[in-house]
Amino acid sequence: MAKMIPSYLGEDTLSPGEVDFFKRINSDIKTKDWLVLHSLNIAHHQTRIMGEIDFLVIVPQVGILAVEIKAHSFIKVIDGIWYMGRSDTKGSRRSPFEQVNESMFSLINYISENNQNLKSLPIFSLVIFTHFDFKTKSIEWSSKDYVGSREYRSKPISDLLNERIKSRLQMASEKVSGRWLKVQKGCSPNKTDIKQLVQLIRPKIEPSETNLNIGSKIEKELIKYTSEQFLALDTLSGNKRVIFDGSAGTGKTFLAIESAMREAKVGKKVLLICMNKLLNSLLNTKLDNPDIKVVTLHKFLKDNSGSAEFENSNKYWDETLPEKAYCNLLEIEETLDKFDTLIIDEAQDILRNNFWLDCLDLILKEGLSNGRWMAFGDFNLQTIYNIYDVSFDIKDNLLSRTSSSAQASLTRNCRNTEECSRLSLSLAAIASPYQSYLRHTPSIVKSSYLFYKDELGQMKQLSSLIKKGLDSGFKASDIVILSKKAETKSISKNFSKELGISSFELERKGVSYTSIHKFKGLEAPFIILTDFDELASEEAKKMVFTGASRATDSVHYLFNNSTKASFLSLLMEGKGND
Repeated sequence: MAKMIPSYLGEDTLSPGEVDFFKRINSDIKTKDWLVLHSLNIAHHQTRIMGEIDFLVIVPQVGILAVEIKAHSFIKVIDGIWYMGRSDTKGSRRSPFEQVNESMFSLINYISENNQNLKSLPIFSLVIFTHFDFKTKSIEWSSKDYVGSREYRSKPISDLLNERIKSRLQMASEKVSGRWLKVQKGCSPNKTDIKQLVQLIRPKIEPSETNLNIGSKIEKELIKYTSEQFLALDTLSGNKRVIFDGSAGTGKTFLAIESAMREAKVGKKVLLICMNKLLNSLLNTKLDNPDIKVVTLHKFLKDNSGSAEFENSNKYWDETLPEKAYCNLLEIEETLDKFDTLIIDEAQDILRNNFWLDCLDLILKEGLSNGRWMAFGDFNLQTIYNIYDVSFDIKDNLLSRTSSSAQASLTRNCRNTEECSRLSLSLAAIASPYQSYLRHTPSIVKSSYLFYKDELGQMKQLSSLIKKGLDSGFKASDIVILSKKAETKSISKNFSKELGISSFELERKGVSYTSIHKFKGLEAPFIILTDFDELASEEAKKMVFTGASRATDSVHYLFNNSTKASFLSLLMEGKGND
C-alpha cells in the first residue's frame, strides 16, 4: 500500500474520481514503496495565482507522475472548446492537458530553483478520465498522455502507472531535449531524492496574522523548517494514540496545531488542552474552528467542576478542583457530548497529575485507554511546573492507561540558531538534546550577557539592550523581556514607565515584558532574560534554558554580579562538552 500524504481525504473532496483513485492506489499491494502526495497546491504557478496537482505519484527508481483526475461521465470537444459534463454550456479553451502541464512545469521550475540536486528528476503528467472512455485524437496530446475509463479499470493501478511512466521515459529519451533521461532511467528518484523532494514541497503552516511581529527573514526561515515535523505526523498518522517527545524549538506546538486542523477537516470534534494562558490565546487565534475547542487545563477543570468556589493554592489545583470536576463529569457522563480527539500540548506539565488525567478520560470517546489522542511534550528539560518531583517517568501516567500507543522523538531544532542555543545549554548545564539545527544562518544580533550590581544598574543595562535591538533593525514588538520572577515583582514592572515598556500581549505594538513561566510555548526574535540573582540551583538553570529557548534570533542575559563565579564555571564546563 502506498504512503499517502496526507493519509486521509478531506470532506471537501467531492470528486468520485479522486476518491476512487485514492482508494485504489492506497490499497494496491504493489505500491507499498510508493509515496503519493495529493491536493498539492502550487503557489508558484506559472500562469495563475494558485494551481493544484490532484496527485503527485512518486515511484522509487522509476519516476514521478503529476496526475489530473477527471470524473465527468460526459465530455465533448468542439472546435477546441472543452465541455465537461452535460450541464457545462459555456465550455473552456483550457484542456485538462494544459491544466496538468502548467501545474507540472510550475512544480518543476520551483524544484529547480530551490534544489539543484533535484532538477533532473523524471516528472511527467497524466490525465485520468475515471468515468469516461476518452479516445479523442489531437496533435496537442498523445495516447500516452491520458488514460480512459476502460483502460483505468482493466488492470491494477500499480501496473498501469508503472507502464505509463516507463513509456514516457522511452518517448522522452528518444528526443534530443530528453536524452538526459537515458542517464537517469532506472536510477531516480532514489531515497535521498524522495526525502528532499517531500521536504521541499510539503505544505507548511502559515503564521497567524496576529503573530507576524518578526523580521521577514526570520519568519521565512521558521516557516520553511517545519517539514520534518509534518513528516513525523504523516509517518504516524495510522496510529490512534501517539506521544511526541521533543525539546524546546522542535515544533511541538506546530504539530499540535496541524493535528487539530487535520482532525477537524475529517469531521472530528477536537479538544486541545494546554497549560499556559498566553499560549491558549495564541492557539485560539490560529484555530478559529467550531469543531476545535482550545482551553487551558485549569479552565477546563473549573468549567466542569459544577462549583463557583475558588482557592489559589497548589492543593486546590492539583487535588480539590480535579476531584470536584471528576465527580461532576462522572455524574453527567451519560449526557456528555464527548470529544472524538484529544490533543495535549505542554504534556510534560499535564501528564504528571493522575487526577487531571482522570477528568480528561471522561470527556474523550472510548477514554484514554482506547480513544484517539496525541500528546506533545518535553519530558526531559521543561518540567517547570514539576521541578520538585521528577523521580518518575511522566509519560508512564498516560501510557499505563492504554495497551497500545506509539512514541516519536523530535530531535531537530527548527526555532533557534545554533550559536544562540549552545550558549543557553552551557549556562543550563544541559547536554544538547538536539541531533541537528535546521537554521544555518547566523543570528542577526549575536547573543550577549551582562552583569549588574543593583536594580538601577539592571535598569540601565535593560535600556541599553532595548536600544541595541531597535538599532539593529528589530521592531519594538520583536523585543520581549522575560523575568525569572513573577511579572508583578520583576525589574521590568518596577521601571516600566522609565523604560517605556508594557506587560506582554499577543497583539502588542511596543517592547513588552512578562515572566518566563507565562511565556512558555511562545517565541520572539529578541529575548532579554532578567532578574537572575543566582545560577547554582537546578531551578535557575532550567529557567535559563526555558527562557532562552523562546528566541528566534538572539538572547541577552542580565545576571547579578554575585553569579559571576557560577556563570564562569558553567561556561567553561559547557565549552568542555562541545
